[in-house]
Amino acid sequence: MNNQIERTRHISITRTGADGSVSQTEVHITEVSAAPDDADATVSGGDCFDPSSCCSAREQAMIAALRAYLRPDVAPECLMAKLKATLDHCCDGK
Repeated sequence: MNNQIERTRHISITRTGADGSVSQTEVHITEVSAAPDDADATVSGGDCFDPSSCCSAREQAMIAALRAYLRPDVAPECLMAKLKATLDHCCDGK
């Protein structure tokens, strides 16, 4: 065994514009980490993903689009509360 854990996530967003055009954004995330018994796999609590330091301009634009879609600035309060609760639950409050 290679003492690695692999987690894969897939996000797909499809939008239909007012003119009838359809756009789709897909994101595939694969995380590979050492098995829990490996002491070198420990990450300090302050480490965060920083798109500006490790992503291309295209990847940064995709991340910004997903953030705008998932966390809109303007929406009915009940929708904002449901979105926040759902994302906090799925992302462990991060």
